[in-house]
Amino acid sequence: MEQVFINGERADSRIPLRALFFGEGLFETFRYKSRMPIFFDRHYDRMERGARLLRIPFVERDDLAGIVKSAVANSGISDAYVKICLLSGGALNYYDDASRGDVAIVVRDYESRTGPARVCINEFRRISDSPVHGVKSLNYLENIIARREARLNGYDEAVFLNERGEIAEGTASNIFWVKKDTLYTPSVECGILPGIIREILIDSVNALGLGVEEGGYYPESITGSRFAFLTNSLSGSMLIFQLGNAEFPLDDGLYETIKKRVITGLGWV
Repeated sequence: MEQVFINGERADSRIPLRALFFGEGLFETFRYKSRMPIFFDRHYDRMERGARLLRIPFVERDDLAGIVKSAVANSGISDAYVKICLLSGGALNYYDDASRGDVAIVVRDYESRTGPARVCINEFRRISDSPVHGVKSLNYLENIIARREARLNGYDEAVFLNERGEIAEGTASNIFWVKKDTLYTPSVECGILPGIIREILIDSVNALGLGVEEGGYYPESITGSRFAFLTNSLSGSMLIFQLGNAEFPLDDGLYETIKKRVITGLGWV
């Protein structure tokens, strides 16, 4: 029988040790503004796909929604940052399946990040066909190191390239840019996590008279864009004023229209 000691004390058997030892687990984050997010189902579906990939037992949709609502209600926070973590527990052979999946909820006051953002290109490379890019894994080491390095050098975010040198994604964001009347963004094949806001935006911008192109693009492809921006489920969208050595205009009215569409779609107004 395995016995685990932490700081000399026998560890509680309820601790999800696979998550602790191997980083095996998943997370989702979103803003909870007085109600469940409109696109909660998309967050659940992505986490469920990840749970199937990692073979971690996962709760039913309605049960997870109830856990989140209860946590937020108990926090007393009406406009909240919410993080759902699925923590893997069970045998400590790394190759064994999890025997249980525990759900942890983090709730804190929501803090808006408005930008504009100064973004660097990180030296790490995403491997585009890695199976882990499709899930929000608790094993976040590349992102942690890249964001820390960016902040130490005066940047707000870092963007990864893949092994072909194509733009992939930020440490906690997807990236878009507009040239003429077309919205560009890296495709899933570039090795990205397809964000919820990314999906919403791609589905909706045609109504604004914009075409959408997903593909593999090198950093120089962004030069000369009308504007560029980042998206995620906490900030909605955030304008970029600098990416590497390239700078972008900040006064394009079309971006404000896109941002309003995202915020309205999320129910934040």
